[in-house]
Amino acid sequence: MKLPSDREHRFALLAPAILALGFIERIAILALREVSHAQGEAANVALSVARDGTIADVFARGSGLTAHLNPLLPWLAGGIYTLFGVQSAASEWILALISISIVLGAGAVFYQAAAVASVPRVPRLAALAVFALLPVTPELETTAFRVWEGGLASLLGGIVLLLSLRADRDRTLGYRGMLPIAVTAALLFFINPALGLAAYALVGLLLLRTVSPRRWIGHVAILAVALGVVLTPWTIRNYEVFHRILPLRGNFGLELAIGNHPAALGGNDREVFVERLRTVHPLESQAAFDRMQAMGGEIPYANAMGAEAKAWIHGHPGDFVRLCAKHLVQYYFPPRWQWNIYNSRVGKDVIVRQALLWSVAALGLIGAFAALFAWRERLLYLATLALVPVLPYVITQPVPRYRYIVLLPLLFLAANTAYGLYRRVWPAAHATA
Repeated sequence: MKLPSDREHRFALLAPAILALGFIERIAILALREVSHAQGEAANVALSVARDGTIADVFARGSGLTAHLNPLLPWLAGGIYTLFGVQSAASEWILALISISIVLGAGAVFYQAAAVASVPRVPRLAALAVFALLPVTPELETTAFRVWEGGLASLLGGIVLLLSLRADRDRTLGYRGMLPIAVTAALLFFINPALGLAAYALVGLLLLRTVSPRRWIGHVAILAVALGVVLTPWTIRNYEVFHRILPLRGNFGLELAIGNHPAALGGNDREVFVERLRTVHPLESQAAFDRMQAMGGEIPYANAMGAEAKAWIHGHPGDFVRLCAKHLVQYYFPPRWQWNIYNSRVGKDVIVRQALLWSVAALGLIGAFAALFAWRERLLYLATLALVPVLPYVITQPVPRYRYIVLLPLLFLAANTAYGLYRRVWPAAHATA
């Protein structure tokens, strides 16, 4: 039954109102704290950009040019530092406002995409409200994503999802329609390869559902050209600097070594992880930094660490499978220690946030697998974004910043699943609602 126009209008205003309240809430969170700045490798690169315009010094000043991470947001932050002062209050507020806007923009895009995926309005609004008003990782959204890519990746992933769902709904996908999808997917793959991989899986699903096989070659060619255009400048720069073909990043070996070693099989996970970082990570360990410099820089060091990890994996395949299973569970159900990695004490708010995140993950995964097994129309696209990004992280040590990219698809799937259960258990209540 169609809603009356005035009620329809009120419902239409709810989503913008929720997003506005979410924006105000995050500003209040920042205002109640001392103005801080993002930390880690991306923040170091932003400082290097501000000093001399180079993508460098990822581990410490003087460590040299880097291919350790994606350069886009550190470059943007460095430009703002140049204009408004390095880590000044003005710069940090500007970056925080950009970060919050990107995050809430991602929520808005997923809200629209869920509508095209036939998620009813009530669970869509509920998911948006949980995302905007009950943030489980506000420190990421307000601070870390000033220089790290999780928020921007979620936004681009939502755009690919929305464009693909609209093309699926209309059952037409011409070459002109593929172009914005291809460009956005390529940018996403460059910024966040894990979610980019999911985006390409999503586009593959779109081709299977809407395009005749004889036209696949043209669409794949557009995807390949767009990816090549996006990756080529960074690849050329890295070849000139490191004399290696690096279209994405050069840190995979280090990440593999952090997650795969004998101590990771048992003991206190937090203590093991921290000790591993302080043993092999050049940002956390002066000894590791000195070894890296002695070996000729970050690329030889990461390759050596990766070779060491691969040798251990080859010699202990059963242990490696156990660690992959452990990482898989931690990705979707992060343990409590990951909210405060360097301190064993966690507040009561963390317990609540963990419970919320686990509930969303459980319901979202149920919805995702139900969509896959039942081949449920356009919910398949949301399921793809929820399930595929985990693949690169099962062989490394996941942390909350890595799993943020699946929060929104899981949240909308979870709300849809909960609403479906409600309709089954209380059909009379639903009929009168």
